[in-house]
Amino acid sequence: MRLATLQSVTLGIVPAAITVWRRAHPLVPVRLEEYTHAELLAEAMNRGGADVAVGPPASTWRGPVRTLGHEEFLIVLPSDDPLLSRDSDVVALGELADRPWVLYAREVGLSLVVDGACATAGFTPRAAARIHYTDTAVELAVAGLGPALVPGNMIPQRFAGHARRPDPPVQRELAAFTRPDPSPAALAFIEVLAEHGTL
Repeated sequence: MRLATLQSVTLGIVPAAITVWRRAHPLVPVRLEEYTHAELLAEAMNRGGADVAVGPPASTWRGPVRTLGHEEFLIVLPSDDPLLSRDSDVVALGELADRPWVLYAREVGLSLVVDGACATAGFTPRAAARIHYTDTAVELAVAGLGPALVPGNMIPQRFAGHARRPDPPVQRELAAFTRPDPSPAALAFIEVLAEHGTL
């Protein structure tokens, strides 16, 4: 089973599904390759490099797509952030407009999510850092370098910072996509992912 995913999806969503898959199909190993952008997932599928791709639906993909749901994004702040003194689990993105942000590198698909969310809130974020990995974004935001907008499933249950829901809310659709004639194993893995993937 050849699986192509985005870097953020690999850590946040896929592991629970792989655990279930390995128990149910111990003789069918999984080989996983990460990509930085949904369009690269589509390219991997087009050239036959994967049986299943998991990420946001790619605009260039014309094959079968199975929606898995929407992942919610959260704002990560350090434990001493003044906004945490409020009795609310929501932070207006516009309140963070003047701060430097922990942003994703331009070639990482999550940069489009963050830029779009900030544009909707009326500002363009300026970078304190540009990074490639969501777990790095969490750690740098906790350290106080700047807020980070990350998929909620990427935030550890116990960590030194705090996560708040942004206003307006930020979500991203995730899907599994395959070539027109998927193998039985690919279809079975998609079912496992739909049931056990952690959105």
